[in-house]
Amino acid sequence: MKYFLSAAMLAAMTSAMAANEAPVFNVVNLDASVTREVPNDLASAILFVEFTDTDPARLSEKVNQTLGAGLKLVKQQSVVQSGGTAYATYPLYGKTNKQEGWRSRGELRISSRDFAVLSKLLAQLQQPLAGGLPMQLANVSYGVSDEARAKAEEGLIAEGLQAFKQRADLIQKGFSAKAWKMMNVNVNTSGGHRPQPVMMMKASPMMEMSGRADAPIESGDSRLTANVSGSIQISE
Repeated sequence: MKYFLSAAMLAAMTSAMAANEAPVFNVVNLDASVTREVPNDLASAILFVEFTDTDPARLSEKVNQTLGAGLKLVKQQSVVQSGGTAYATYPLYGKTNKQEGWRSRGELRISSRDFAVLSKLLAQLQQPLAGGLPMQLANVSYGVSDEARAKAEEGLIAEGLQAFKQRADLIQKGFSAKAWKMMNVNVNTSGGHRPQPVMMMKASPMMEMSGRADAPIESGDSRLTANVSGSIQISE
């Protein structure tokens, strides 16, 4: 009796495996992509300060003092978010490969959706700070905020699915098939970030007289893309 049950179970398993391995015909793989230009509503910037000294403790104090003064200005603007700071120190060697001192670099990352306020703040941070020295602008990048991205992606995905269905209908018609059914589908989105190189320009006489000038910010647009890919089976 035990042998009979085992044989029955084995037969059922073999039958199921055979069914799973049965070839599937009339399957077509396809994909559809839709793209939309979305205005950038978020600007991010990286500022830095670098010092060289023979005393690493004194060097650290200089960097921290400048970063602290910069953070104090950032906290005064509620619409500006701090992305934190970074700090790195490495030795300096002379021609004889003997260590001659240390060099430290401190970075401050900030972002905001209020471009006017951020522009003024960047100009302030690049002027002598209270208790510190001016910071330098390393990079500015623009992108789409999470809120704006989510809203745009809803529309993009809907458009992508519609484009996928239209292609499936076209394939069905091309093969003179009666209908088609979905086998599997994948949906993904990408894009939404555009880095902006920072160009070093000589200050104009007006800038030198006033002591500062707002940093120009032109966000432009970012390209968001939704891709829908999958497989369909057409019936003859």
